[in-house]
Amino acid sequence: MKPLDQIRQSETPDKSFRWYLDMIRKVGLASTTGARMLKSDIGEFVNSITPGDMYLFFYDPKLRESLPYYDTVPLVITFRRVQGGFMGLNMHYLPPMLRMKLLTRMMDYTNNQHLSETTKFRLKWSLLDNASRFPGAKMAVKHYLNNHVQSRVLRVHPADWKKAIMLPIDDFEKASRNKVFEDTIRGMR
Repeated sequence: MKPLDQIRQSETPDKSFRWYLDMIRKVGLASTTGARMLKSDIGEFVNSITPGDMYLFFYDPKLRESLPYYDTVPLVITFRRVQGGFMGLNMHYLPPMLRMKLLTRMMDYTNNQHLSETTKFRLKWSLLDNASRFPGAKMAVKHYLNNHVQSRVLRVHPADWKKAIMLPIDDFEKASRNKVFEDTIRGMR
């Protein structure tokens, strides 16, 4: 039985999600020595991050002291490489229904509609900047530095994008999830 199967069958989902995050830390993303797990039930571990994919990893921001809050377990849809890192949409900064709405609209900008291993988003900032087409996207854009990624990187399978964005595996420091969502909604006005 895979971890997501156990969550689906659980009578107490909050407890199960905490267990799942702990398992990711212990067995998946955090494991850098010993036997390496190459796949999970929602993705596979990769050595590099490329634009157009969705990734999950642990992160320690360079400017954490000056940030009002930050997510240490970002779920990012990448759209641009930059010097020393990448830009992407951290879906955790959006309330769940807004995540789904944004992802649904972004699906029109993939290289195919099959959600196969080769499916990638074809996104550029000039496209994402359109607030009426992509509500909330501006609030989720984050810059990540490669040398501050603190774990292995899990590339989420395209067939599992919708499942992944709904998992409450964010880990915000310095603020609650509700505070982050309130700020996102306020920033969209």
